Amino acid sequence: MTTAARALAFALPALCLTLAACGSEPAQSGNDAESFAARIGAGEATPVATPAPAATATPQIAEPLPGAAPGPFARGTLTDPASRTCGAPLMGPFIGKLADQATRAEIARLLGRTDNLRFVAYGSGGFVNPDPTNPRLSIMLDAQNIIRDARCG
Repeated sequence: MTTAARALAFALPALCLTLAACGSEPAQSGNDAESFAARIGAGEATPVATPAPAATATPQIAEPLPGAAPGPFARGTLTDPASRTCGAPLMGPFIGKLADQATRAEIARLLGRTDNLRFVAYGSGGFVNPDPTNPRLSIMLDAQNIIRDARCG
C-alpha cells in the first residue's frame, strides 16, 4: 500500500463523519431558566434546620468601689474612686438635673470652691480627657443643659 492510499484510508472515515454531522440538528444549548435551574439543582432544595438561639445571661454590674458613684466604671469620672482629687464622686446626686444657676451654686457649695470647676456645654470645641490626677472638675452637659457626667480633667 502506497503512502497516498494510506492517507486516503485514514482521511475517508473522518470526511464521512464530518459530512454526516452537517445535516444534523444542533443540540440545544440549555441556556434557558429551566435548564439552568436543573443544572444547579434549584428544584431539589433540602430542608435546613432552623438554628436555636443561644442562651443568654443577664449582665452583672459590680458594686461601686468605695468612694465612687454608682454606675459602670470609667477612669477619671465620678465612678472612679481615684477621682476624689477633683470631687467627681460627689457629683452623683446631680446627674440628670438641670444645670441652672441654683444647681451650679449647690455644686460650688458642695465642692467648697469655684476654681478648677467648669461646665462643658454640649458640642463645645474642647475635648475633656478624663484624668483622675487632675484637680479640675469638668461637669458635662447635654444639649438640654442637663448634667450627664462629671470627670476630672
